[in-house]
Amino acid sequence: MDDVSKEDILKRLSLSEEQGVALLNAAKKSPMEALMLLQTFNLDPEKMQNLMSEFMTNPGAFFELAKSLGFSEEEINSFKEQLG
Repeated sequence: MDDVSKEDILKRLSLSEEQGVALLNAAKKSPMEALMLLQTFNLDPEKMQNLMSEFMTNPGAFFELAKSLGFSEEEINSFKEQLG
């Protein structure tokens, strides 16, 4: 997936705008916190797996998305470090 958008992700995972905002706020704090929050949304496991696979094969697209959504370079770099 070369073109990742907030709307696309929300639609594919059947998340509301409010859930998306909560997820972004959690991701700013910690990727693990965001992952735990995702689990509380009772998402379709196949859709979640597909999104995770896309992230693993093209993390740059997601980092560009984060930048376009207002994440600072410092927040993005911190996220990258936490992921290893």
